[in-house]
Amino acid sequence: MAEQTKRKSLTLLDEYRIFLGLTILEGLPALWFLFRVPSETRSAFLASFSLQRVGMGFAILLVLGGLIFFLYDSFSSQRLLKFLAARLERILEIDVYNLLIKTALTIILISSLASLLFYLFPELQRLIFFLPDNYIFAVLGERAGFLLGWVFLISLQLLALYRLSGRKVNGNLAAPVQGMVVFWTIEIAIFLLFGAWCLMTRKFALGPFLGPGSKILVLALWFSLWTLLDRRKDWAERIFHPFVCISIGLFVFIVSLQFAQWFGVWTPRPGDQFIRMADSFLHGKIYLTSVPPSTHDLTFYNGHWYVPFPPFPILLLVPFVAVWGIDAFNINTLSVLLAALSAVTIYLIFYRMMKLGWIKLSRPGALWLTALFSFGTVFWWLSILGTIGFFSQVVTVLCCSLAFLSALKRWSPWVTGICLAAAILSRPNVFVLWPAVLAIALQLGLKDDKVDWKSVFKWAVFSAIPVVLGASLLLYYNYLRFGNFLDFGYVTINGAGRIVQNAQKFGLFNPHFIPINLQVMFLALPELTKQCSYYLPAGDGISILISTPAILYLLRKFEFSWWMVGCWCSIFLSVALLAMYSNTGANQYAYRYVMDFFIPAIMIIAYNAGERISGLLKTLIVASIAINYYGTISWFRFTC
Repeated sequence: MAEQTKRKSLTLLDEYRIFLGLTILEGLPALWFLFRVPSETRSAFLASFSLQRVGMGFAILLVLGGLIFFLYDSFSSQRLLKFLAARLERILEIDVYNLLIKTALTIILISSLASLLFYLFPELQRLIFFLPDNYIFAVLGERAGFLLGWVFLISLQLLALYRLSGRKVNGNLAAPVQGMVVFWTIEIAIFLLFGAWCLMTRKFALGPFLGPGSKILVLALWFSLWTLLDRRKDWAERIFHPFVCISIGLFVFIVSLQFAQWFGVWTPRPGDQFIRMADSFLHGKIYLTSVPPSTHDLTFYNGHWYVPFPPFPILLLVPFVAVWGIDAFNINTLSVLLAALSAVTIYLIFYRMMKLGWIKLSRPGALWLTALFSFGTVFWWLSILGTIGFFSQVVTVLCCSLAFLSALKRWSPWVTGICLAAAILSRPNVFVLWPAVLAIALQLGLKDDKVDWKSVFKWAVFSAIPVVLGASLLLYYNYLRFGNFLDFGYVTINGAGRIVQNAQKFGLFNPHFIPINLQVMFLALPELTKQCSYYLPAGDGISILISTPAILYLLRKFEFSWWMVGCWCSIFLSVALLAMYSNTGANQYAYRYVMDFFIPAIMIIAYNAGERISGLLKTLIVASIAINYYGTISWFRFTC
């Protein structure tokens, strides 16, 4: 036994020596390249080198000197090695420090690898448009590449050494503690990044730090509060679920808000048609009392300009416009807030299905799929943009998700019907989701696997009444505006010529549109050309199979259950209706009408995922998030 222990310790010692030797050998070329070429005369500080170059060189020399000394110690007395090993052992016995070290190393690894890729392939810098310009690459040139490569190799070797040592974070470490450690580590990393940037550029730039830094600080403080409250055993279990939901909403809101600011769209838009229409409602008018700067997507009838879109999203804006006015109200803030609430509702849908035993998904799996919904679909882009029809879609998704949650929680069928009616008053075609919520009620009402058709009929009637009333109100709203119950104002809208001509010639829905809609929905490929700087051009957009490849998990398997049959019926009805629609979605980077049926779709994906999210599904989710991230960047920074 003693011999085996000795052999194991020798193996670890060899790994330690190899790590030190490789790091020293890798650092020497980096140091040589740093001082290979003198700095410009005007930047010279010491021996023809700039202050930044001297500072970085001194830091590298200190690191190399320390590494050489550690390597020498490992071959001689090993006193320093034993001292550090004992101290490190005590540190790593505490899971919080264990997680802190692993998180820090991971951040350094990812950031150094990303920086190296951005240096080697400058075109990739478009992915990090929000960071300062490529000053470091332009000034340091190939020296930056060697320095970044050295940092990357050090972090990679440290993580490998960490893994070979057999260390891992205890799986029982509380979720709030993990969140606290991760976000405080990210906060410190952001602070150091912008501190180093200020030193290198000799400019004190507090603004970039206050943006993401302040928001990460909010998350760090939130998880710190949760950790503090979680220490009380009588509170820990009771607050866990609410705090998870709040954390999801807070994270989605903060991320979306930060990107809205980076994209320059987080600002009041007094010319927005919805905001002006809300102001008109406050004055008792159903038409615009003042003409906005742009009349695009408006309908002119009987001497007045009308917003043709259904009224519920506008009604939501009325109290906000009443308080802040059209000049100060920021619709983007409300849009990302509603998107955050939608993410929480989707998680609650998964949680309820888990409680009912309809899906085997774990909590981490539910978080993975919530991330898919929030960032792996066009929904993220819609919520950030927050203009006219896009805001309508955000409101529609929230109302639909509330309808599904209401049905799953056995709330009154009136509540479910009212939620679905609100969705119909935002986007009328989502009435086809009613079979899915009805099937959920049917599944919940099963007794010994037998359907209680009397109860089902009663639930169907009570839930359908608000839906019918909502549709009737929408038709009456059309009559008040255009003197025709069936006239939504889209046929005479001041919009894209091709779309208006199609609607005038064939109507809003016609089988004539099936080929083009199905092509855009499922077959449209990305057009990456030099003319568009390789961004996705605005147009019909790419298919849902490319923008959200995780949706392919819909087809993984099928097992009969009433709720699943209902979801599939709503999906097929929605696709059929959208296939005959006269508009493919107009300007978009991907097919945005997928959100009309994505809630029943992701419920089926949750069932098909099983108990644990597989490596394949995780890959598809990460790919979906990456594609929609690039699509969102393309929209706000496109050149054609």
